[in-house]
Amino acid sequence: MSNGKGAGVSGGETMAASGGGGGGATYRGFATMYLRMPMSSSTLPVQGQCTVDDRRVTLKFPFTGIEFDLPGQPRENRNEYDFTIRSTKGDMTMTIGYVSELRAFTGTGRMDVGGAGGGGGGGDRDDHDDTPVLTFCFYAADSPLNRLPTL
Repeated sequence: MSNGKGAGVSGGETMAASGGGGGGATYRGFATMYLRMPMSSSTLPVQGQCTVDDRRVTLKFPFTGIEFDLPGQPRENRNEYDFTIRSTKGDMTMTIGYVSELRAFTGTGRMDVGGAGGGGGGGDRDDHDDTPVLTFCFYAADSPLNRLPTL
């Protein structure tokens, strides 16, 4: 469900995050989506790309993509913070952090426990699965990670 500040997931699914500031930096990076295998506890990692324009995060994977807004613009040396994005399949708690040695931001998405349809736990760390559904990293042009080859 979108609340006007939300985001879209290709294939018709929408995700929303609470909004905030504005203003303009662009970052690029990489992302991994972890698909759960049926009848198994295994996950299959799918590599993708990450871009951030102002507050808008776009994660592109083969055959799908996810977009959502950060609560505010990325800021270097900020402490790790959590926020929730909502979709028809439930809530996901996103954690964003900063690694100063690499001048890069890291993100992790974990599905909230509570079933489909948004019955999650409202972002409480004890209310979600510890297995990430998404991980991503994004960085500015002056980061040492910018020297890595792109996919």
